[in-house]
Order: sequence, then C-alpha cells, then structure tokens
Amino acid sequence: MAKKKEKTAAKEETVQTTDGDADDDEVADDNSPEAYALTGDYRVDCSEICKRSEIEAILIKSRPQTPDLVEGAPTTFVTRDKFEYLRPAVEVEPDDENKDSIKSMFIKGWKISPQLLTVLNLAAPQTLTSMSFWRCGLDKEALETIVNMLSKLSVRNLALDGNPQCAEHFHLLLTEECTVAVLSLRSNKITCADLVPFSAALSSNKSLTSLSLHNNDIADEGARHIAQGLRLNRTLLTLNLGSNKITDVGTKHLSGILTNLILTHEEIVTRRTLISENKSSLASEDPPTTPGGKNKERPGSNSRTGSHTALDKKGKGGASGKGAKKQDKIEKPGTKDGRKSDMGNKGKDDKRKGNGSTPVGGADTKSKSKIKGGAGKKHQEEKEQEPEVVEFENPLLEANLSEQDGKIIVPGNYALTCLNLNNNSIGDTGIAHLYKAVHYQDHGTMKRGIKGLLRLTLKNNQFNENNRYYAELIDMMSRRDPFYEQPIIEEDRSNITAQTVSF
Repeated sequence: MAKKKEKTAAKEETVQTTDGDADDDEVADDNSPEAYALTGDYRVDCSEICKRSEIEAILIKSRPQTPDLVEGAPTTFVTRDKFEYLRPAVEVEPDDENKDSIKSMFIKGWKISPQLLTVLNLAAPQTLTSMSFWRCGLDKEALETIVNMLSKLSVRNLALDGNPQCAEHFHLLLTEECTVAVLSLRSNKITCADLVPFSAALSSNKSLTSLSLHNNDIADEGARHIAQGLRLNRTLLTLNLGSNKITDVGTKHLSGILTNLILTHEEIVTRRTLISENKSSLASEDPPTTPGGKNKERPGSNSRTGSHTALDKKGKGGASGKGAKKQDKIEKPGTKDGRKSDMGNKGKDDKRKGNGSTPVGGADTKSKSKIKGGAGKKHQEEKEQEPEVVEFENPLLEANLSEQDGKIIVPGNYALTCLNLNNNSIGDTGIAHLYKAVHYQDHGTMKRGIKGLLRLTLKNNQFNENNRYYAELIDMMSRRDPFYEQPIIEEDRSNITAQTVSF
C-alpha cells in the first residue's frame, strides 16, 4: 500500500509541474513581440516591441520640413549636441487623419540589424504608404523582410538607393504580393546579370508605374534585358536609365520596342493558349444549345410575350392562351399564390398609423436629397479632376496585328511615356534610332488616341547637337510634350510706327 501511495504522489507532482510549464509558456507567448497588439500610436508601438525584443529603443523623430524663405537672417539660434545628427534615427511623417500614426518612413546612412528590421515590420501601421532605405547595408535577408512587410501593407512608394549587397535579388519586389507603384533603385551597382530575373519579373508585373535605375552598371546588355521586359509590360509609364554607360547598341534595343514587335515562337504559343482559354470561358457562360441551334432550357419561338418571359423565369413551360392570361392576373407583383403580401401594405399601414415613419417625398427625404445633391456635385467635381486612365489589354491578344513573311507583328509599347537617358554614351546612330521610333509613333495609328512617348531627355551624351535627326527629334518631342508652352513671338512694330508717323 505504501508503494502505491508513493506512485500516486509522484504522478500528481509531475502533473503539477507540467501545468506550471504550460502556464509559463502562455505567459512567455503573451509577452512575445509577435503577440503585441498595435495601439495606433507608432512611437508607443515601437518602444513596446523593442522592449519585448530586448533591444535598445529606436529614436523616432519627425522628418524636417523645408523652411519657408524669409527675408533677412534669423534672429534666434538653437544649439544642439554635435553627435545628435549622427545618431541613428527613423524619420517619419504623420498621417493626415491620425497624427499618432505615420504615412512615410525614412532611414538613411546607418546599417539596420535584422532584429531592428523585424521591429519595424511588426510595428508598421496600415496607413504606411512610403518607405525609403538609403545606404542601410541591406542584404538578401533584410530584403525578404521588406518584401514580407510590403505584402501586408499598401506601400506605393519604395526607395532602396545605395544598397548594392542585394542587387541580384531586387526581382523579389516585383511579385504579385507587392503592389509598389514607384520604385527607386539608384546607385546599387546593378549589372546586366542582375537584370535577367528582374526583366522576367517586370514582364508580368501589373502594379509598377515608375522605375529608376539611375547610376548603375547595366550597359548595353542590361538595356537589352530591360527592353525584353517591356515587350509585354503595359503598366510602366516612367523609366530612368541615366548614368548607365548605354551606347548606340543599347539605344537600338530600347527604341525597337517603341515601334512594333515581331512575336517569337514562345509568344505565339502563349497567344494561342490565351485565345483558346477566352473562347472556352465564353462558351461556358453561354447556355447549352441543341443541334438545331435552339436553347435546351427554353422552347424556341419567333416572338416572346410577357407571359412567356414570366413563365420562363419561374421555370414553368407549356402554359399559353387564356390560362396564361388568368395566371398573369392572379399573380401580381408583390403577391404569392393570389394572396397579398405584407410588403404591399407596409406603406399604407405606416401612413394610417402615423408612427414616425418617413413617407416618400417627405421633409426628411427633401433634406436628404439636398445633402445628396451637394455630395453629388462634390463627387462630380472630384471625378472631373481625376485624370483619365487608359487600360491596355494583353499585347498578345491585340486585334490590331499584321502578318509579314510568315511573322506576326503587333504594336509595340505605347504605354511608356517618359524616358530618361541622360549621362550616357549615345552617339549620332542612337539618335537616329530614337528619331525613327518617335516618328513611327507620331505618324502611326493607335486606338483611343494613345500617343506613346511624351518626354525624352538626352543631356550629356556623345552625339552632335547639330545632327539633323536630333533637331527634328527635339521638334517632335516639343509638340508631344503636354506641358510644352510655345514661346510667344513679339512682332517688330518699329516699321509700323515709322509708317504711321510719316503718314
């Protein structure tokens, strides 16, 4: 008996210890950084998550605004610690509606540890729309954390300038989970080899509208990869390729996609697959028909009356003539099996009782109509101010195609509107290629009034400014630029005044 008592006591002790360990695990999970619930105050959230992660709290300060220009020198000065400017900090801009939350985040000039980047990921609010990491020593692991952050938020502007350690992994930012619209990758030492996966992701991207690859090492081969990615892309509007050692060869690749495209074998196979899928989807939406061409669900007839339509909707058929008319008289709207419904008498009962319900056309509805009218005008004004967005269809399904020597030719990229090629090595041959491309777009016929390239910058290149093609290119682009203002030519009235005086 004593042995049995000892065994039961030992079992009770083990159960108590296991229960205690489970309670400790629950407390530890509640105090973990991942279990923290955001309060909406970004500074409080960052401080608490840092405390739970057992790291030093982040210095968060408001982003300095550009001071207004005031005449004269300032009369007061504020002295600060000489090392305050060098202290790592996260500069933020408050949200317009909730001042405790933020809409923009800027980090510049200091290396971010993985633990600190995890804190920023956990504390990021849903109002965050812009992020900038300038020379922060980001690597592949840090870039994956940023991609995870982008998949949870609606960030539209992202700048990763000066982070060459993750140059070969920037294609992760162009996945379907990321909805970045403006992407800046300046000064990252991106080479042509890094652009192979990037151009493949760019070809299928549907959200990016502005891309800056300024001051990289893509050269002519990288320009060819970018042009390859823009063959089927119809969302990118602005492209900055300044300071990339691009010569006439790379310019030829870029200008080639602006005219027309000869589909490759793989693109033709993809085109046929898409056409067959569209036909099958349309066929599945249509109702099945008999071999005679008549619908299986409804009997064929030359003229359809209202009774036929009503019967077809209810799934009944075969009634015609007087029987159908009687049935139409019996089954009136708002009735069921010849009995009046409560919905039909609801308005009458409310009028008789006068129980505070608002009749149609009453005073409350008038006040509501005034409010709706004002809101409608405001909505109409906002709608008029919104720019018209042109949606491009899949270029492989373009109906405006032609065939030449057994090759299928489709229109090129008319979606790209701004191209920056400053500080490259483009010569007279490259200018001739650009001139032919813009001339083709200027005289080509594209549906919906799409013009194509509207702005082209070519400063600090190696071409001759007295080149005939350059002068004509400048003339065409000035007419295509929507913000171009033609200079006002003042007439010389000296002869007119002299004639009037002599007269």
